[in-house]
Amino acid sequence: MKNKRIGLCVIVFFLVVIFSYYNIQKNHTYTFSSNEGKIKSEQIQPLWGTVKVSGDCDTDVLFTDIETGEQYIIGYITHGMTEKIRLERGKWYKVEGAGNLRLRPINVRVE
Repeated sequence: MKNKRIGLCVIVFFLVVIFSYYNIQKNHTYTFSSNEGKIKSEQIQPLWGTVKVSGDCDTDVLFTDIETGEQYIIGYITHGMTEKIRLERGKWYKVEGAGNLRLRPINVRVE
């Protein structure tokens, strides 16, 4: 009987962790629409150290550190593919690329 309770608690714990992770991903996923081939000058901040990027057209995606001007690039993503990039958590980056870009998990600051 005691083993069943422990097993049930472990299952409930993992379900809560999975649900929380899914909810965070869902609430911190944004799609930026393009204007004349480039997205607007939104600034993003990675929620963790890795940002997943996908798009609806073939493009390079450029991330520019707002403070230092250092640039990071995902060279050529294709429609339907998802790429990851490691960015420093807590820093703000400007994102540029063609088409509609979907980024997650991030915070957004609009100028």
